[in-house]
Amino acid sequence: MKKPNIILFITHDQGQLIGCYNSYQMPNSLKTPNLNRLAENGVRFTNHFCTAPQCSPSRGSIQTSLYPHQNGLMGLVNRGWTLPKHNKTLAMYLKENGYTTHLIGLQHESKRRATLGYDTRSKTDADFNYLCNNMEEEIINFFSEHKDDDMPFYVCIGTFEVHIPFKNLGVPVDPNTVKIPPFLIDNSKSRKDLSELYGAVHTVDEMIGKIIKSLESNGLLEETLFIFTTDHGIALPRAKCTMSDPGIKTALIMSQTSSNLFNQGRVFDCMVSNIDLLPTILEHIGSEIPKNIEGRSFLLVLKGKKTTFRKKIFTEKSWHDKYDPIRAIRTEKFKYIKNYEKIETQYLLPLDISLSTRIGRFIQKRMKDTFEIPRAEEELYDLENDPNELTNLISDPAYYKTVSEMRTKLNDWMERTNDPLLKGKIPHPRGQKY
Repeated sequence: MKKPNIILFITHDQGQLIGCYNSYQMPNSLKTPNLNRLAENGVRFTNHFCTAPQCSPSRGSIQTSLYPHQNGLMGLVNRGWTLPKHNKTLAMYLKENGYTTHLIGLQHESKRRATLGYDTRSKTDADFNYLCNNMEEEIINFFSEHKDDDMPFYVCIGTFEVHIPFKNLGVPVDPNTVKIPPFLIDNSKSRKDLSELYGAVHTVDEMIGKIIKSLESNGLLEETLFIFTTDHGIALPRAKCTMSDPGIKTALIMSQTSSNLFNQGRVFDCMVSNIDLLPTILEHIGSEIPKNIEGRSFLLVLKGKKTTFRKKIFTEKSWHDKYDPIRAIRTEKFKYIKNYEKIETQYLLPLDISLSTRIGRFIQKRMKDTFEIPRAEEELYDLENDPNELTNLISDPAYYKTVSEMRTKLNDWMERTNDPLLKGKIPHPRGQKY
């Protein structure tokens, strides 16, 4: 029996901003009929987390099933980091299992795309900026060109959407129609930013619709596993680059209409990590799961033999545009965060948010005094009673036992995975100062 074709479609900075993900934590009024259809015909995970709230480290984890500090990709490729060659990627594992492997558009894991294991690679960023509209012809042509292949294909499609600047990526909606997430200030600045971000999401949704139509017309839809995900949370304050749920919760939709594992519109609430995607794919195609990875296959969840999966999620941050090492552990009830650098403000915004979003500039300039409170060295949040993570309980005597347990579990994980942060500051590959 032929193995399914596999599409991994990954966007930039989208979090769970999709119509069918409308929730208390991330409310939205988006019109995303094509992504909703993909979920209705497939499966959707509501508690899917990334290993890092930044582009390259999270994407490196998807490709290797290792945490950033294990595979070495602890910062952004455009700022000097790269995935070391000794790491095996999803494309490499699939090639060993009889797949042809292809990259269309954006990758953010290596300075040299040739090291990632793809048989073919599309034009570079300089050619078409990895925008959906610019890549449409190449993406659609791929399926007609490969519809009669003897070997199954794996294609990773990466888009620049929905990265800042939002206004260049789609048609903004009426600012009055957007829903403001509870972690954002509701004013004209945030509404304008979200109106443009909605427009970018609509562009992505249109591209998904065109891919589904192409798969149908080329007779590929039934036997293709279509995976939609993103790298981390939206590029607005208290999301991207933070350990808050809006920073580390991401969309995961998987659909293969010929497989009862990936259809019927089922929704799963158990916690999974993006390092779990690689082993799940490998088990689905009948491959052995490597022993030297951190991820675990959640195929038993899809088979209905498990209702829970991960009891705890680990996330990390080391370098972004600044050195800001953070490690965190999340359970269904609590989140514990350890901040390793002293920061004199609650809002350490990445440069793209502070310079290129209205609400980011507003916070930096107009609300500076309000948020210039030193960040705590440790944080604990009761997620059941405080889902927006507003009250740090680290000094509350009622939670001392929980803090001790969470602190120990986080430290044990860092030791087991040989986290270099335990030995001191992590150097930048270009020698950038801290």
